[in-house]
Amino acid sequence: MRSVCLFILSSVTTAVTLAATGVPIQGFRAGTVKFFPSAGKQAICVNGIVPVSVSSKNVILDLASPTTQFNATAIFQELFQAGSTIAQRAQLGERLVQATYGIGGNLCFPRNRTLIDAIKTIQILTHGVGLEKSYWDIAPGYSYVDSAAIAGYATFAYDRLGVGQSDHPDPIQEVQAFLEVEILHGLAQLFRTKKLGGRNFTNIIGVGHSFGSILQVGANRKYPRDFDGVVLTAFTATITNLPYTILANNPSIAALNQPDRFGKLLYGYLVHNDAIAIQEPFFRYPYFDPAGKYMFVKDATTLA
Repeated sequence: MRSVCLFILSSVTTAVTLAATGVPIQGFRAGTVKFFPSAGKQAICVNGIVPVSVSSKNVILDLASPTTQFNATAIFQELFQAGSTIAQRAQLGERLVQATYGIGGNLCFPRNRTLIDAIKTIQILTHGVGLEKSYWDIAPGYSYVDSAAIAGYATFAYDRLGVGQSDHPDPIQEVQAFLEVEILHGLAQLFRTKKLGGRNFTNIIGVGHSFGSILQVGANRKYPRDFDGVVLTAFTATITNLPYTILANNPSIAALNQPDRFGKLLYGYLVHNDAIAIQEPFFRYPYFDPAGKYMFVKDATTLA
């Protein structure tokens, strides 16, 4: 009897929460949904896992997962040494990857419920390397989600494949840029067809940061009708400084760097070594808050 009462109470609470927020949960996997306010409380959000089915032509890489940190560091040394051919030698052909992945995401609407049904534009936010979706809504006064909500936009910030709440498949043969472009395309299509968010969005804007901007450009080129507009940040048309940026990250095997968080990940998953490795490519002192949460929040990326 007690179990039945708890179930009824839980069901009523969920229904009240849905009614109170007005935020749609269509497209999220059952049992994964939770509601929360944005950092500055300008938006009400729903977090959960979104199944995204993709088909991608990935590269078969002749590259073994590192077995030690010495081995991982050596791979980057060879990659960026003068005259390196490892990128060419490692490519053995193509393979078709067809799968459905769980993608963690935050769907946010302005807190004024009367505006929710009137919103016709959503921004899909794609993050860069080494961090996860939370930096779009990191703290009051430092929240893109809050700013977008004040301007009347809905947002969907998601963890790229292999990051945060999203699935963590093979970090070398599966988690590649080609497949990540397909996931971005899949998300756009879910919004276009009202299968995610349950709203008829007239406009979909793609917003990328750093590597997320690169993925956005890839999606624009392959699927030019997916997005009605794009915003590219921390983006450049030249890769001259890319080796310096990656080496500044001091890539470390995630499972060894933070075993309490990443101990179950394969060794092909990497993280920024420490706060210095986050500051080096991203923040110029004294023009940032050293106590900011963003200096201490990191997540995995992959060797591929």
